[in-house]
Amino acid sequence: MEKLPSDYFLSADDNLVDFLEKQGEEVIREIQTSNKINVENGYKLLSIQIVGIGSSFLLLTQKTNFDFLTAGIAAFTVLWTWCAIYLVHSGLSVKMRGLIYAPPHALYTQSYKAIEKVTYQMFYDAGYQGVENPLPLIRRYRLVNLNDTASELLLENEKIRNCLDKARMFTILAPVVAMLISAVFLSIL
Repeated sequence: MEKLPSDYFLSADDNLVDFLEKQGEEVIREIQTSNKINVENGYKLLSIQIVGIGSSFLLLTQKTNFDFLTAGIAAFTVLWTWCAIYLVHSGLSVKMRGLIYAPPHALYTQSYKAIEKVTYQMFYDAGYQGVENPLPLIRRYRLVNLNDTASELLLENEKIRNCLDKARMFTILAPVVAMLISAVFLSIL
């Protein structure tokens, strides 16, 4: 989504503003739900990795000599540990969450409290066609904030999705790499 100028929605009529507010709030909810599902899937993958790392570590502690199996298990443990660290650092770390609603003091600022009839001319010149009341103006400027929040959440969604895709690929490839390392050590030892 593109960055909109703050006066982008000034020329919109009240019915359009109502519709756009509902759409903006709903799209933010949908993106937040998608982000939540992606993070939950990331935690499921992390749980599997933790169990695999722990099991592999227990197998390593039972070995008394270094052989091809030990090399493979060690490689597997290191790769999954690296993948788990990547997943936590890149995809599951705590991030700011976009808000659908704003606190009242952020909407009804001092500049709106002190607005005078002369000031409305500036809004009329920018395309505003409504009544001389702060509420319609606040709603129109809030639409730009909703658009910005949706854009930020979409970027976050893409980042989480890409991180999960990479983590899944690394998780799948780790046993293959571990088997290759075991095969190399089997041929050497």
